[in-house]
Order: sequence, then structure tokens, then C-alpha cells
Amino acid sequence: MTGKKAFWISFALTLGILVPLYAAALFLGSTQLDGTDMAAAGEGVGLAVRRPDAGDAKNLLLAVREGEETAFVLLRFDALQGKACVMPLPGDLLLDAEDGPRTLQQQDAYAGPGVASLELAQLLGVKVDHYLSIDRDALVALAQQMGNISLDPSWDELEGVSLPEGEGGRLVLSASAADELMRRAEAEGADLPALRARLYSEFLLVGMDRLNTIIPDFLRGEGSFSTSILATDIYDYQRILDYLALLQPEMRFAAPGTAPAEGGCALTEEAAEQVGEMFR
Repeated sequence: MTGKKAFWISFALTLGILVPLYAAALFLGSTQLDGTDMAAAGEGVGLAVRRPDAGDAKNLLLAVREGEETAFVLLRFDALQGKACVMPLPGDLLLDAEDGPRTLQQQDAYAGPGVASLELAQLLGVKVDHYLSIDRDALVALAQQMGNISLDPSWDELEGVSLPEGEGGRLVLSASAADELMRRAEAEGADLPALRARLYSEFLLVGMDRLNTIIPDFLRGEGSFSTSILATDIYDYQRILDYLALLQPEMRFAAPGTAPAEGGCALTEEAAEQVGEMFR
């Protein structure tokens, strides 16, 4: 056999082996991209996009302290349902403590906000993931970073409150001005829980596009606060707030109805249902 003939026979055998292998590789590669993978990747992107899931919602008990007085507010940041919720809670709300009924204020002073938040969760039938105990002045400084809010004097929450004059019938308030407004409302006997719910929700809403940096930076810093939010939990809050910054969430707020009870007060049946709707 001549060298030239041997070369062509070897070449043909090589092609006979390689061509089927290349064909099989191309077939398997095309079948790997089925409908599920393509949908996850996104058209023309090729990268999977994570969406909110059941873990992307947190309930936070906020305890705002000034001297011996504490104001309690339950907050929810919910990326899955695209909402944020604010509900002030009365300090004389009765909890079922192990050694007998105590008010939220009493249990907080006796055992701290961690124990108080656990017993509050049992009472309300919702999960309270964390607490944040903060001085009132520190909260005002935090809210200053969120921007100014615009108030409409016709809001029901402002009924009976002496208001400064504003241009065009609306008022633009900084956090410190809003804090002064609440002090004036309290002195004038206005509905302070309803006003607190409205003002807190307004500041959260106006700062929603920046909360994903404002709150994590605050929690990583040092200040007049204590919290059960660990360093690893901050990333969860940042992720949730990242979503909410893009979603333009529904903002819900309410001051729950209460009924007198021995040694304090209890939520009405309607208020209990409202808690479930907002914080589950």
C-alpha cells in the first residue's frame, strides 16, 4: 500500500469517528436548554433572576424610648406581597405573662423588649421576627435621612391639631418638625396613635427608594439603640428593602381599636382581624 493511499484511509476513519461525536454533542447541547431553563434565564439575558419568596418578609417591633415613656409600633416589610405596614400598639395592651397578665409597657420594663415581643407574638397570633429599641432623638435623626413629607391638613389624623400654615394648603415637614407636631398633638389631646401611624408611614414611603442603604448602615453603626437583629439578619433586611425600592409597595397603616380590660386594654375583634391581614 502506497503512503498516499494509507493517508486517505486513515483520514476517512478519523472522520467516521469524529463526525458522529460532534453531532451527538450538538444534539445534547440543544436539548439542555429546555423551556424551564430558558424561562429562568430570561429572554436575551442568560442569567437567572431571583424573585421574592416566603422568607422575604419581616415583622419588627419598634420601641421608641424617651425617659420612662415608650411608644410601641409594629412594622412589616413584605417583599413577597409588595407591602409595608405600620401599626402603633398601646403600652397598656395586656399580655399573658408566665406569672400573670402584664401590660406591654410593664413587660418591656420588667423583662426587656425581647421577652415582650415574644409574648406579643403569642397574643397577636403573628410572628415578631425582631425588635429595635431606640431613643426618640435617634429615631428622628434616622428619619431625617428619609427626606421631608407632605401633609394634607384635611387628613382625619390631623383633626384637632394646631397646624402651621403651609403653601397651597399642604405642609412640608422634616422629621424634627413632624416630631414637634406629635408633641403638640399629644398636649392638645389629639388621637396620637392614629397620627403616629400616618406620619411613620409617610416617612417610610418617601424614603423607600433609599431604605435599603439607610437602615442597614444605621444597624451596622453605633448609636442609642439595641436590637435582636444580628449582623447576618441585616442582609435579609437589605434584600427585602432592595425589592421594595423597586416595587413601589402598598403602604398600609392603622391604629387598632381597643376595649378596656382589668389592668389595661385588649384589642377588639375587628382590630385582631386587622392585625392578621397586615402582619401575616
